[in-house]
Amino acid sequence: MADRDEIYREILDFISRMDNFLVSTHLSADGDAYGSALAIAYLLEKTGKRYQLIIHDQEKDDKYAFLWGWDKIKSFDSAPQRFEAAILLDVPSRSRIGDPASLLPAREYCVKIDHHPDEDDFAAYNLINVKASSTCSLVYEIAVRSAAPMDRAWAELLLSGIMYDTGRFSFSNTNQRDFEIAADLVSYGLFPHLIANQLFFSNNFESLRVIGYGLANIESHLDGKVCVIYLPEEIMREARNLDVEELSNYSLAVKGVEVGLFVRQMETNFVKVSFRSKGKVDVNSVARKFGGGGHIHAAGCRYNGDPESLKTQIIAEIQKQLEG
Repeated sequence: MADRDEIYREILDFISRMDNFLVSTHLSADGDAYGSALAIAYLLEKTGKRYQLIIHDQEKDDKYAFLWGWDKIKSFDSAPQRFEAAILLDVPSRSRIGDPASLLPAREYCVKIDHHPDEDDFAAYNLINVKASSTCSLVYEIAVRSAAPMDRAWAELLLSGIMYDTGRFSFSNTNQRDFEIAADLVSYGLFPHLIANQLFFSNNFESLRVIGYGLANIESHLDGKVCVIYLPEEIMREARNLDVEELSNYSLAVKGVEVGLFVRQMETNFVKVSFRSKGKVDVNSVARKFGGGGHIHAAGCRYNGDPESLKTQIIAEIQKQLEG
């Protein structure tokens, strides 16, 4: 903890010395990405710093629109911009930032805060803790050590990210510190059930129809140890602006399944895959073989090629671990 206390202080000192920040997170931003990036933006705002929050995604997921600062998030614009400093949240490698990576200043002016296994060294200041459930839990530790007082809006950003990445405190990454942090954040007037409703129970009718298609066409492989939910291109055209990521978790919900895959064909030769594992298979190592990454229990990748060929290759990699 002493070493972490030092990096918390170093990051706060860096923020106090610098101005004109780029804040960004990983492409295909999720609840922890949005929550942690907005929470850092909130700290910068409260301390009078200039910043821009720029993400790769051209479309934002509006179910997070209840969060403070939602209108401050900008999509990448190819017009050149110069920043004095940058803070990158929930992203293990430069490549996972997407287009905003082209806006990064020199390494000595970059901060990385993340709970994924570190993949490359693009920042001089690194707060990396793979045992943390979420990046928001790490930003909380910075926030409570800052001179800025915690308030309801800030607490809501942090609790939302923690709830998202722990699956409402049900995933295996949930730890004692998460409950301690949540207890403190709730004291600022938050109602966890209302946040859960926004994050997990605000699907529209069309989203549920697509989720239903995925469940109706679920696949079983390796004697029931691998479950695959696949959405072909024609279904993804309907789902382009819909929230169907919950299918990632459904892929692991079948009794006896060790690994779940949610595969969606975004375009003719472009595929996205979300991996989930109950623990026997390190899906981070599997995803990295296909240019992705993440955690032991949850990971993802993007792939240029045929989805059927990709599924076959991924299942073969999973089989190696199950038999190893």
